Amino acid sequence: MSSDATGHDDDGGTGPYVVASEIAIAMTAADVLERAFRNRLHEVETAPGFQRLEVWRDNHEPGIYLMVSWWDSQQSFTAYRRSPAHRRSHARIPTVPERPRARDLRRFTRIAT
Repeated sequence: MSSDATGHDDDGGTGPYVVASEIAIAMTAADVLERAFRNRLHEVETAPGFQRLEVWRDNHEPGIYLMVSWWDSQQSFTAYRRSPAHRRSHARIPTVPERPRARDLRRFTRIAT
């Protein structure tokens, strides 16, 4: 996907590119995961094209979290995923008492405001 002179992506989107990752963890380890998010490295903020990151806890299903990041483009997100900063960030994911597991990864492109 690339942008043309109007700022539209080839798939008809107008940016930004949003990635939502659903994460599951045992309730016994939820506090460890939340602490890890609060104490994260914040390296993603220096990635070209990064806009913001939010982490949400599900109100109805214990142990479910949604990590949502906003990017200028799919290319920006892909470049970060391949970066040393991304590897350092993921190396810090708690493994005790239980490692969180990805349940879903969804990508969105804005089509209208």
